[in-house]
Order: sequence, then C-alpha cells, then structure tokens
Amino acid sequence: MDIIQKISALIAAQADWAGPLGFVIAFFGCLAGSSFVVPVAAIVTATGVLIGAGVVSWTFILWTICGAALGMSVSYELGKRYGPRLLDMPMLQSRQQLVARVRGLFDRYGLAAIMVGYHIGPARALVTSVAGIAGMPRLKFETASILSAAVWIVDHALIGAIPGTFIDAGSPWLLPVTFGAPVVVIVLTVVLLRKVF
Repeated sequence: MDIIQKISALIAAQADWAGPLGFVIAFFGCLAGSSFVVPVAAIVTATGVLIGAGVVSWTFILWTICGAALGMSVSYELGKRYGPRLLDMPMLQSRQQLVARVRGLFDRYGLAAIMVGYHIGPARALVTSVAGIAGMPRLKFETASILSAAVWIVDHALIGAIPGTFIDAGSPWLLPVTFGAPVVVIVLTVVLLRKVF
C-alpha cells in the first residue's frame, strides 16, 4: 500500500503538467500514423478518475480537446494535400483492409463519420484523412471535428470521473481504479468496431 500512496503523491505533485501532457497525447493520438500507437482514449479515461478524485484539474479536458482537434486538423490537411498517396504509407500497407473499411464508413455516414471515427481508435485519423482526400469543405470539417472532439473527450473523461468521485485522493483504491477504468473503454471500442465494421 505504501507504494500506491507514493505513486499517488507523485501524480498529485505533477498534476500541473496534466493539461499540457493531455494536449500532446491527444494531438499524437489523432495524427495520421501515430494514432495507431497512442492510446489516447484509455489515457483520458484514466485521467478522468484522477479528475473525479480531485488530483487533476478539469482543465485537462480543455487542453485535450484542443490537442485532439489540432491533430485531426493536421490529418485532414495531410489527406487534402497528399491525397490517396497518404494511404500508401508503409504503416498503412499492412492495414489496407482497415483503410477500405474507413472509406466505406465515410461513404456511408459522411459528416457523421467524423464523430464515429473519434470513438474508433485505429480508424480515428484515417477517417479524417479520408475526409481531406474526399475534399470535404474545411469549415464543415473543422466544425464537425471540434464538436466531435469535445463529445469524445468529455464522455471518456466522465467514464473515469464518475467512479473517481467516490475515491479520496489518498485512497489506496485510486491507482487500481485509474488503471482499471480504461478496460471499460477498450471493451466499448471493440463493441463499436464490431457494430460499425
């Protein structure tokens, strides 16, 4: 239990950096290429527990929304600028089936695919790049992206914050719940992937 209290104290001491770190994590979690390896949804959910327990400020959510929207905007621009060549990146060569499914998602749902894409980890930046490739107007895309980022970040933070409100900042349960909450997000993502694809 002593180690858990020490880790909790370390997190509390570094809580001022949570917002900027959330921005960077969300940016790379929504950027074409790196979105495959940055588990931003799980990190936001885990941090939501810390927000609920009062260890991290709720401003983390605002920072993270901005990072996600910027990462998606850059991915859109890459799609617009490089077109279908972007989908030939070495990282995507082994995922051509996913690329085909994302194109189908965008064709089927259009603007709503941006919202759906935020909630599907591996497809997140791909949906955005396909929007750029398809020539979706910038203003339309940015509006959908910012609104979707806000909904996505808030709902994932709430998944963690709700149980976090029942945990005291010094509780030995803080870290187990913080590390356990992302499991819920992973299960929800798998369910959503099966329903959409």
